[in-house]
Amino acid sequence: MHTRASSTIASTTLIGVLVSAAPSSALASGFQLLEQSSAGLGSAFAGIAATAEDPSTVFFNAAGLTRLDKPALTTSVTAVNISTKFHNEGSLPAFGQSLGSEGGQAGDLIPLPAIYGSLPVNKNIVLGLGLNVPFGLKIEYDRDWMGRFQATKSEVKTYNVNPAIAFKLGDYVSFGVGADFQHIQAELASDVNYSAVVASAICPVPTAPTCAFVPQNLGLQGSSKIRGDDSAWGFDAGVLFSLPSNTRIGLAYRSGIDYTVEGTVDFTAPTAANPAGAAAIAGASASVLADGPAKLRIKLPAIARASLVQTLGSNFDLLADVSWTQWSNVQQLAIERPNGTPVSTTPEQWRDTWRYALGVSFALNNAWKLRAGVAYDETPVPDSTRTPRLPDNDRKWASVGAQWHINDVADLDAGYSHLFLNDAPVHQDNGNANLYGTLNGVQKTEIDIFGLQLSVKF
Repeated sequence: MHTRASSTIASTTLIGVLVSAAPSSALASGFQLLEQSSAGLGSAFAGIAATAEDPSTVFFNAAGLTRLDKPALTTSVTAVNISTKFHNEGSLPAFGQSLGSEGGQAGDLIPLPAIYGSLPVNKNIVLGLGLNVPFGLKIEYDRDWMGRFQATKSEVKTYNVNPAIAFKLGDYVSFGVGADFQHIQAELASDVNYSAVVASAICPVPTAPTCAFVPQNLGLQGSSKIRGDDSAWGFDAGVLFSLPSNTRIGLAYRSGIDYTVEGTVDFTAPTAANPAGAAAIAGASASVLADGPAKLRIKLPAIARASLVQTLGSNFDLLADVSWTQWSNVQQLAIERPNGTPVSTTPEQWRDTWRYALGVSFALNNAWKLRAGVAYDETPVPDSTRTPRLPDNDRKWASVGAQWHINDVADLDAGYSHLFLNDAPVHQDNGNANLYGTLNGVQKTEIDIFGLQLSVKF
């Protein structure tokens, strides 16, 4: 028994254990959160860079601020409810470990507050300010699940402060530009297969005398957690064409943002009754699996958008939108110690994505406006590198919404979207099946988004 076990472990390296603790997949795969406006939510964000009905246009196209002729304030609260479950189709346990459960309901409810303001300086210049959360993720599996050595918890948050200014260049053209100060926080956790760590240390070759102790060190598992943060700057710019034919066209761009996420790695090691196992764990805890600082360089993507609003008659708007996200920046993720010593390099091979949306807006009367929309949203994640930290796939949106024009001062908007995701195949062993086990199955995910927004003019 121990001969077969030792031969499968002989090629295992301690350095690989850190991959399960590193923020590689989660930081790059953090959900891009489009849900910055409950009014836009109701039409699946179709035409969002050209609608410019309230100060949330700061985020989607700063040029739209020139359509707001009075000081205004918009507050929005959106709840993103993620339902995601793994369904096993022949997964294999890590060396020395039981397989475990399917992980249960791994999604969570993510609240997304946002606030925007606009202030006209004169008839041609308007200032704006936005505070929101443009990227985020929270997925947590049951601790006994079969992918626990690859991921147990992934939580990423970004906070964005976005001052902007817009200029009206004539009757038909406006231009806007803004700065983006973002702060990112991440917490990622996974279990560590110390049985594989011990086996590789005490059984370097199948004929080593200490290989006899491998069966006495099965079922040893600990945990790892990494926390990190960083702040960085980006910019955004946009142009809005308001044509005599009751047509508005918005073009907007948000830059990518470079981060060096710095934090700490903390390991919790098990206690081995066997002296050889205890010595191997102590050695690893003093070297490769030692607590300490680590860092990851990553660039969140640039985003470009083109939007159309076509008014038909006195109460009907046709909305259209296409956007591009530069996820191809993420080809691999390198984790390293502060002295530059590499910890791991994880291939991602992400690709640029496109999103397409169509919507309508219908003014029922002076008090009520109804919205609806559909969208198709590509995933950047190829099947070959999909991980349980973000088991993402292409999404189809179906959205409805309504606006209550309370009076000449206040508007209340509500929106709802349901996102249909294709089942996502997951075939992943993080490059070392002995350390991490092999996940074979599909992830089934659905997302519901609810939004409520109040806009006030002064």
